[in-house]
Amino acid sequence: DGPLVEKGAVAEVLRKGNDPTGATTWSVNRTIYTRSGSNLVTFNTGNSGLSSSLVDFMTGKDVNDEKGTGNPAVSVLNTRPSIHGDVVHSRPLPINYGGDTGVIVYYGANDGTLRAVEASTGKEKWAFIAPEFFSRFARLMTDSPKNNLPAIPGDAANKDYFFDGSIGFYQGANNSKVWIFPTMRRGGRMIYAFDVGTPDTPSLKWAVGCPNFSDDNGCTDGMSGIGQTWSAPRGARIKGYSQTAPVLIVGGGYDACEDENSKTPSCNNSKGRVVYVLNADTGAIIKSFTFPGVAGIRSIAADVTLVDVDADGYVDYAYAADTAGNIYRMDFIDYDKTPRTPENWTGRRVAYTNGNPDDNGRKFLFGPAAFTTGGKAYLAIGSGDREHPLQTQYPFTDVVNRFYVYKDDLAVTAVDAAAIDLDGATMTNLTANTSCDDPPLLPNSTGRGWYMKLNQYGPGEQTVTSALIAGGMVNFSTNRPITNPNACSASLGEARGYSVNLFNASGGVGVSDSCGGLRSGVFAGGGLPPSPVQATVPINGRNVTVCIGCANENTGNSVIGANKVKFLVQPKRKRIYSYIKGDN
Repeated sequence: DGPLVEKGAVAEVLRKGNDPTGATTWSVNRTIYTRSGSNLVTFNTGNSGLSSSLVDFMTGKDVNDEKGTGNPAVSVLNTRPSIHGDVVHSRPLPINYGGDTGVIVYYGANDGTLRAVEASTGKEKWAFIAPEFFSRFARLMTDSPKNNLPAIPGDAANKDYFFDGSIGFYQGANNSKVWIFPTMRRGGRMIYAFDVGTPDTPSLKWAVGCPNFSDDNGCTDGMSGIGQTWSAPRGARIKGYSQTAPVLIVGGGYDACEDENSKTPSCNNSKGRVVYVLNADTGAIIKSFTFPGVAGIRSIAADVTLVDVDADGYVDYAYAADTAGNIYRMDFIDYDKTPRTPENWTGRRVAYTNGNPDDNGRKFLFGPAAFTTGGKAYLAIGSGDREHPLQTQYPFTDVVNRFYVYKDDLAVTAVDAAAIDLDGATMTNLTANTSCDDPPLLPNSTGRGWYMKLNQYGPGEQTVTSALIAGGMVNFSTNRPITNPNACSASLGEARGYSVNLFNASGGVGVSDSCGGLRSGVFAGGGLPPSPVQATVPINGRNVTVCIGCANENTGNSVIGANKVKFLVQPKRKRIYSYIKGDN
């Protein structure tokens, strides 16, 4: 669509009357809901208390004559070009309903809406506007500088955010339950729940959290500790709680004190220092993990990693990471796999990277990738501060980020067991290049893991994505700010995709094997890459497992390119015994 972001996709369909064929007029034709108590109601002046002009603007009418007709009476009958807001951090959630419904995509945008869109046509089925956002809409309509309006506490950027976070979901067999759980990220401190089993007619299940940035007035009981809702709610089942009823596991969120451009922000009493386990059906708190005894705990903004060691469909362990470089484990079973009831669930810190006061400042904004075998859980995680990607923002000389693979011993269950120093003697420094012959980190190895420093290509490199363990390889991406005085545009920095062997850190880039290659390759275009994801896609009639956003075989990959996952052990069957019964 060229340089005009307004052209194409859902925005174009909306501007043309929400008609994919473009046959209708340019008038607004949308279904928009808001919340009144526990019910969804039509978004209008009566249900919102907003002025008619502001409601018209939010529904998409051209009240400001953006098209330049010169006749406001005519303009207000048409859609405005800016009908679709920016999508910065919200990750679109596609849900496949099958049959005639097909795929519906749910996502948030910074025009204040959560949308449900037909993937096949781009038509918006409905949108939702939360009442927590109403006070910010006047600025959207007038396009006013923020300095002329009361600041929203906790918002460090010169813009407002709305449904800016990730969306969790739970989908039962045969679509018996299809529930989505949108979050607000920098837009707020609330988590919403919708039943979208029938995507044309959604219903509100519940909403929990705190409606205000600046205070805890109106918070849901037991949730005054919640921060900006960054962590994606993870739908799951835990056997010790219920064989059938799903739960949500979500980190407590982010505190704006982390926005200070310092390696030691004043976040001693930060919001988000908790992991919530909620009843997915009602929103009730089942358990709050607060990890007593950890003096340095800060915001848990990252997604919580769920682990099912025996693949029975029930979560056995969960791992969380915070902005102070700590890793926590929550146990829902005993080591012998006996389920625990909620009152016996335990949580403790298992590892940390903040033990040296001269080298503090490493943050975890993404949860670890996990792989379990032999009673051990391999956790792959990198440090970095994606919220400060510019050279003017980040303390390069004070913080050297690292990528870690830590081996957690699941047999250690005592809540007062000592945590492992990720930079200590039990961890191996593999910053220097390794080869296929380097000894692997096996489950029975005495070492607890390895790390490599992210300063080999220059200062300021930091992990800016979650990690992915696929085929025995660890994939993640980084960004390193670069200032080019000869450039005529702002530099997006150097983006790198890493692919290293989980067990000995040997590189897998540029080779067809799982070791012996380069550790990383530069992504074209720079910037902040999306997190790598694994998918299975049909190619020439065969299902092939690929990694999207990984630098596996080429050194100059696109950040959205796909590479075939290389498996260390080929899943090929071979006959080892045969017997044919015949006549004697």
